[in-house]
Amino acid sequence: MKKYFLLIFLIQISCTSLKEVVVQENIAPQIISEMAYEEFNNKNYKKAIKYYQVIIERFDRVNYAKEVAWAYYEIGFCYYYMKKYEDAILYFDIVLNEFSILPPRILAIKVLDDIYETKPKLRPIDILEEVIEIEDETT
Repeated sequence: MKKYFLLIFLIQISCTSLKEVVVQENIAPQIISEMAYEEFNNKNYKKAIKYYQVIIERFDRVNYAKEVAWAYYEIGFCYYYMKKYEDAILYFDIVLNEFSILPPRILAIKVLDDIYETKPKLRPIDILEEVIEIEDETT
């Protein structure tokens, strides 16, 4: 009997951790972003990420480029706060390589610089080569 209760308990735990956020279909991306921001402020980073992913999935990059770019940036920022730097870098790279919206690009560069200061081994090789060349020139 204990085995069954334990099994049911484990299933419930795994199901609650897989819960998706529920967002009505006709809600504007700005409202979804506010919901995500609230979760971020409450340190519910994983839930905030899910809200930002809703923006990415529901809204196209042409008509909602600003909102989608910010969603990618914010996901990267959530991963940064969770110290999942590799994941953060992936999302910041998307912002830098796939969007021309300036504010999230500038912030992505700043956070990437901080990540590379904290974890130099994560710095891409081409950037490392540039840093080495600059240091060689100054010595």
